[in-house]
Amino acid sequence: MNTIRQHALDIAAFIWGVAEATLFFFVPDVILSYIGVKRGVKATVRASMIAAVGAGIGGAFMYLWSAVDFVAARDAVLAVPAISDDMAARARDAMSEQGWFVASLLGPLSSTPYKVFAILAPQAGAPLPLFMLASVIARLPRFLVVGCGVALIGRWLEPRIGTERVVWVLVGAWIVFYIAFFALVPS
Repeated sequence: MNTIRQHALDIAAFIWGVAEATLFFFVPDVILSYIGVKRGVKATVRASMIAAVGAGIGGAFMYLWSAVDFVAARDAVLAVPAISDDMAARARDAMSEQGWFVASLLGPLSSTPYKVFAILAPQAGAPLPLFMLASVIARLPRFLVVGCGVALIGRWLEPRIGTERVVWVLVGAWIVFYIAFFALVPS
């Protein structure tokens, strides 16, 4: 039964990685932190790698859509909450100034959703296989830090407040994070 649950969580992490790289707006860190609390660091490392591969595949989908119909892909991405024309312009400028690879790797540090870089990558001359690799490399460190960090915090909190309360603290933390994110990030 444990193996079935872990596989289900891995599949969910993969799907979340694909979805968030396309048009979904909640990061895979949410499920990865849950996996960290419920299953521990080892399971979180595996799920983080799986989510990063999913993000690479989702990024490839956005890349291909943009290569075929840039305007439609761009309009769809700009319709996602907390993504603006200014954000896309800054990402385009960064890709122009730093090159697509460096801008794509540093993009997650700027609070710019990776899907913005994915739709700009074909116009920036990024080859699809290298862009997919850059997608995984850019996303995996954050997935690992958040998921494993929460796993370690959860391990410390669990004997003090119990597993159920740790999960509720996690839920509350994500709710507060997204309220602040949507309030502070111009769309």
